[in-house]
Amino acid sequence: MSRSTDVINKTKGPAVPVNICFNEDSSVDFGAIHNYIDSLVTKGVPVILLSSGSSEYSFLSQEDIWRITEVIAKANAGRSLFIAASGAWDIRTCASYLKHADDVGADAVKIQPHPEIHADRDRYLEYFNRIRTGSEIPLFLLDPPLSLAIEMASDERIVGAKVHAHDDYYQMTRDTKDLNFATICAGQMGNMVFGHQLGSSAYLCTFAPFLPSIALEFFEKLDTGQYEDAIKFVAKYEDPWLKTAVDVDWMYAVKIAIHMAGLYPNNRVAPPYKATTPEQVKKVHDSLKQIFGPALFE
Repeated sequence: MSRSTDVINKTKGPAVPVNICFNEDSSVDFGAIHNYIDSLVTKGVPVILLSSGSSEYSFLSQEDIWRITEVIAKANAGRSLFIAASGAWDIRTCASYLKHADDVGADAVKIQPHPEIHADRDRYLEYFNRIRTGSEIPLFLLDPPLSLAIEMASDERIVGAKVHAHDDYYQMTRDTKDLNFATICAGQMGNMVFGHQLGSSAYLCTFAPFLPSIALEFFEKLDTGQYEDAIKFVAKYEDPWLKTAVDVDWMYAVKIAIHMAGLYPNNRVAPPYKATTPEQVKKVHDSLKQIFGPALFE
């Protein structure tokens, strides 16, 4: 079995985007990240991924990103699928990162070209041709134009795409279903209920970063065809959690929740974010107790 086929086969179930833990001086707490990944994988999370948004790339140095990638790979130790992620980097930096991710044990890398590259077909294809010369690691696309995704799906190294807009996600899932190409739902779980029926097999779950057991329960409903129960599941858990997270601000809300679940030693966000307030903590705490039950956080 080729590396690409293995990655596609393992792109299944809830994928946890890795939020970053910071020390009091705003440096990265690499030890906490190692322990967090080990805990997620031990709990059965099938896919771990870095994301320029949730993983706060805007506030990290390239050295930080390189080291975080290595820490995650070592903590994972091949147990779950680990998809690393590039930033909007120049060709040489991205190519260097692909080699590094491959060397330390990542399974694939999600590529995020600069918007100017993303907007032009020829530049987009040439960017991919050039960045992958030094490594054989499989690649995921990020929100690619539909026509380009279909065109690139025939390339064995291109194994799938993470897609945010639900219309594009549905259409891409339909059009690449028979092309050995994995579409990852980056929107809400409700989108995945319908996407799964079209052939999509992986999704970013809004509460998997702190409650992976419930995310896995949801996917089991999908995998066994219990779609009506899955829709009720979304209404019971995701809809009220998203309302709270949006009210508080997503980055604060998820950091508070991860801390409350005992998975990180603090709920710090990176500067220039302001510090989390007691009011935000109380709102998230009360909401989580109401939605998921008090026993989960006591």
